[in-house]
Formats: sequence, structure tokens, C-alpha cells
Amino acid sequence: MNPLVTVLMPVYNGEKYLEEAIKSILNQTLRDFEFLIIDDGSTDKSAQIIKSFNDPRIRLERNKTNLGLIATLNKGLGLSKGKYIARMDCDDMSLPKRLSVQVNFMEKHPEIGVCGSWIKVIGLRKKFINKYFQKHEELKANLLFSTSFAHPSVIIRKELIDKYNLEYDEQYKHAEDYELWSRIVEYAKMSNISKVLLYYRMHSESVSKKNSSEQVENSNKIRRGLLNKIGLTPSPAEMEIHRMFNCPPSIQPKGFIIEIEKWFSKILSANEKAKIYKQDYLAKVISNRWLNTCNANASLGFWIWKKFWQSPLKKINYNNFVQTIKFFIKCLLRKNTVN
Repeated sequence: MNPLVTVLMPVYNGEKYLEEAIKSILNQTLRDFEFLIIDDGSTDKSAQIIKSFNDPRIRLERNKTNLGLIATLNKGLGLSKGKYIARMDCDDMSLPKRLSVQVNFMEKHPEIGVCGSWIKVIGLRKKFINKYFQKHEELKANLLFSTSFAHPSVIIRKELIDKYNLEYDEQYKHAEDYELWSRIVEYAKMSNISKVLLYYRMHSESVSKKNSSEQVENSNKIRRGLLNKIGLTPSPAEMEIHRMFNCPPSIQPKGFIIEIEKWFSKILSANEKAKIYKQDYLAKVISNRWLNTCNANASLGFWIWKKFWQSPLKKINYNNFVQTIKFFIKCLLRKNTVN
């Protein structure tokens, strides 16, 4: 009898945090799963650590040579036996109720093909929680700017993978998950659970840190393709503005902030004609990014507050009301300085 869930975890020289990652899965409150661990030709003690666990749910596969993350993930998709495939990375930790919460959600919502969660980022001096949009139309609109999930937090319906022959694309190295979601959204609905179900570790060996330039380049290819669908062919300057919104908001000169507002408005106008995204949800996603941009530039004082408040991009709602008030206070106090 096949398991309810396959937990898919690739490993390549992950000995430092591997034991913690494995324990976090074996300690799940939901017990009906197979733990498919694929060792991608590790040269450290990873295989030894995996074999030290005497648990029949662990299914170890070993690549004879290092195939790379994307090929290993695709191999795992093919080998998975569960109704659901839950992703996991060898340096993260899943909270004990993660699988239980996600499976219960998926069982109650058969229209959902992919489900992620909020994450707590650890490994840095300051820990923080990444809160992702929850509703399908929000997630779809957000893909225009960046990935809508923390990759190791997702659970996917296996039948969706099989029905549409879906796999990760080798041409989008270090952005393979973002590219996959941009295709899956055409076939199924997506959601995030508004709870922290995974501790996501950032460290010097993180893939996203080591390969940031290639990740940016491939992510931009995805963004450009999505912008083309709404009838936009961005200039290099516009593409750079667009790219910025996958980065932490930073202090910018007044002229650049004006260009940001123009670009956001251009996207909304283009989509109003193309009707690829539901306009209200796209406006919400853009409004959230506009608030973050203005908030990062609170040192500009009343000018940035006026710019924010008078902009058609502004949408005050329950979720961002407190942040808006804090932004207003920062503008009054001018806590930051501008060079």
C-alpha cells in the first residue's frame, strides 16, 4: 500500500545540519509517509548520517555521480509513491505538525494543487518570519514579481505532476521552483497556510547565497516572460526596477521612486487590457510592494508620505494598517538619513 505522503529531500554534502533535518521529519505527528532521501554523490559524511537512522520510512537512493539539484529533484518526482509530495531541504527543520496541517488542508481543498506555508528564517543574527500571500489570485499575481512560496515548505499533489508531466526545468538553475510555479498556476490553484510550519536556515553555504547572480538572471527571464503575457516589453531600466522588488526595500533617490510609481502604474494599465490577472488582486500585491518601498524611504520625511498617500497605488486594508501607521510615524521622526 502506497504512503499518503512522500517527503522528498535531496542531499549533497549536507552533513552539518542533516541530522536535525531528518529528525524533524521522523518526529512528524502524521506518521503515514515515506521519507525519500536522494544522496547526490556526497563526498562528506551525509550517507553515513542517513544510514545511522533505523526507521523503515526512510528510503535512501544514491546517485552514482553528482547530477545536480534539478536532476535529483526530477528523479525524486518520478520515484515518489505518495498521494502528496512534500519538499524538504537538508538544512531546514519542519515543525512537528507540518505534514498533518498541510495534508488536512489539501484533503479539504481538492482544488488546491500546491500548498506552502509561512516560514521562520533562522541562522542569521536576527530571526524573522516570512509571511506569504495565502489566496490563489494573490499568489498568481505575485508571481509577476517573485516566487510565491518558500520551496522547502510546499506540498504538491502527485496526480498533478503525473497528469501534466511536470518537472523542474534545467534551463532555470537556482530559480527552478519559481519557473515551475509559473507553469503550475495554469493547471491548478495554489495556497499558503498562514502558519509557520518550517524553519528555513540561511547560512554561507545556502544555494541562494552562493549562486545569487545566476538566480537573478534566470528569475529575470521568468519575470520578463510573464510581463510579455500582459503586453509589456520592459526596457533594461524598467527590468532593473522590476527586479528590485525581489530584494529587501532600500533607500532610493526621489527621482527613482517616481520611476517606480510609474512602472507599477504601467503594469496595472497593461493588465487591465490583457486581463491575465484579476485586477483587484494585482493591485493588492502592487500596493503592498509600494508601501514597502515608501516605508524604506521614510527618511525623506513628509515628501515620501505625501507621495505614498496621494498615489493611486495606495490601498489601506486591515493587513497593512499597522505598517502604514508605523510608516507615518517614521516619516515624522525622520529616523534614517539619506546620503
